[in-house]
Amino acid sequence: MKTNLTLFAISILTILSPVKPMVLIAIGFIWIDLCFGIWRSVRLKGWKSIRSRGLARTISKSLLYSGGIVSVYMLEKYVISDLIGLFISVDLVLTKAFTFFCVFIEITSINESYQDVTGSNVLKSFKEFLTAKKQEWDELK
Repeated sequence: MKTNLTLFAISILTILSPVKPMVLIAIGFIWIDLCFGIWRSVRLKGWKSIRSRGLARTISKSLLYSGGIVSVYMLEKYVISDLIGLFISVDLVLTKAFTFFCVFIEITSINESYQDVTGSNVLKSFKEFLTAKKQEWDELK
């Protein structure tokens, strides 16, 4: 029985191996957001504002994002890969797009925490920087 269970676990891990980096990227951004959230909370309200419920949301968010990424991967890989392949030649495009969506949500949250403490909106500054560089590039042409 133990051998069968081990073989089953190894089979599942083998099936999910292509999606492992995307799950790790999403979880990494969740934990970075946690660090920025703790920093914001301590800076604005002090150490007493840290609650276990807030930290528990990080665990549930990690599980939710991981489950979502794996679900999109399974759907794409085993149900609609042939249909998507007719239009797009990028492997796992839906899974990558969903991972990007999850990461973008976390980047927005990180930016909000940073803005609450410093008053500086990094995403807005980055957008203005890119717009200025694009205008310079267009003028060079």
